[in-house]
Amino acid sequence: MKVKITPWKPGDGGLLCLPLRSNIPDASKHPDWKPVKCPKCGRDCWEPELARLAMAAGASGVCTECAIRAGLSQPGGGDKKQ
Repeated sequence: MKVKITPWKPGDGGLLCLPLRSNIPDASKHPDWKPVKCPKCGRDCWEPELARLAMAAGASGVCTECAIRAGLSQPGGGDKKQ
């Protein structure tokens, strides 16, 4: 199998993992983080400035768990069911 890895470019789309507030309840060390809701499941998340920049360029931000579920549902993601 051949795999080509390239840097993300604006317009590529994709998902960003937004940190869950249940995992990081205190964001005082991250003054650029703003509270948001995951657009997929509605859980409380943090949206860092870097995520806002990537979303302005075409990426989508979802909570970490929704991003993991989306990755596992893609071809080649996760373990094969037996």
